[in-house]
Amino acid sequence: MKLFLKQSKVVSLLGLIFVVLACSPSEELTTSNELLNEEQNVSFNKKVAEKLNVFKGPEVQYSKGKARSWISVNNEGFPVEIGIELTSGVFSNLTALETGHELTTVLPLHYKAKELTPFEHIGLNFQPDGHGPVFWSEHFDFHFYTITNEERLAIPPYDANDQSIVDAYNAFPDMTKMPSDYFKFPFAGGAYPKMGKHWVPQDWQTGYDPFTHVMILGSYNQKNNFIEPMVTVDYLLSDSEFSGAYSQPTTFEEAGNNYPTAYNIYHDSETGSVYISLSNFIKR
Repeated sequence: MKLFLKQSKVVSLLGLIFVVLACSPSEELTTSNELLNEEQNVSFNKKVAEKLNVFKGPEVQYSKGKARSWISVNNEGFPVEIGIELTSGVFSNLTALETGHELTTVLPLHYKAKELTPFEHIGLNFQPDGHGPVFWSEHFDFHFYTITNEERLAIPPYDANDQSIVDAYNAFPDMTKMPSDYFKFPFAGGAYPKMGKHWVPQDWQTGYDPFTHVMILGSYNQKNNFIEPMVTVDYLLSDSEFSGAYSQPTTFEEAGNNYPTAYNIYHDSETGSVYISLSNFIKR
C-alpha cells in the first residue's frame, strides 16, 4: 500500500460504513459526516477510500500552527498507520518554538492508539542548530514513546558518579531487543534526561551525508522506550516524500502487540500539512 499523499478520486459516501466508538472530548473519530466538511483534505479522502477509521488525538498549539497525533485502523480493527500532523503554521515562526532535547512538546494519543500499539505518547523536539555526531542540520525529533509520560519525565540526567544511573543508560544485556545494525555510544554519549539512550545506525558516519532523515531508537533501564524518526526542516518543507522500512530487533518488549516496520514522510499539497508516520504493522 503506498502511503505517499496523492490526489484521490471522488469518493462515493454510499456504502462506506464507519464504526463509531466512544471518544473523550479531547479525542476524535473521523467519520463520513466529517468528509462533507473536509472534501479538500486529500489525505483524509485517501483514508476513506481505503475504508480506514481515523482516530485523532487532541490538537496542540505548536508555533503558529497545530500538531496532533492520529492512528488509522482497518475494518478488522488492525492498525495501519500511526502518525503526527503538523499544519503549515508550524513552520511560519520556528523561532517561537522551545528548543533542545529536554524541552519536549507532548502529543497525547487517542486511546485506540494505546490499545492497538505499544505507544503511550509522542514527543516533539526542535533542534535549530542540530547536534552530533553528524546531524548538524536544523531538524525535528519525533519520539514515539512506549513508556508513559510520567515514566519519561522520571528519567534523570546522566551522572557518572551514580552507578545505578550509568547502568540504566548503558546496560543492555539482551541485544536481541535491538537491531543488529544499531549501536550506542559509550558513557554519556547519546544519553539525555527525560528521553534515554539514543541508538544510531552503524553507518551513521557514511550513510547520512547530507543528513535529511534517519531512524533513531532509544532505551532506558534495559528496555526499548522510543522509536524516533529525525527529519530536517528543509526536507519537511520540500516536495520530497519518503516511505521505507527500518531495521527490526528479533524480540520485543510486549509479546502479542502490534509493532510498525516502516516510517513515512509526506505532505498534503492543498492544506500544507506535513505528516510523519509509522506503518506496516506486524503482530509480534
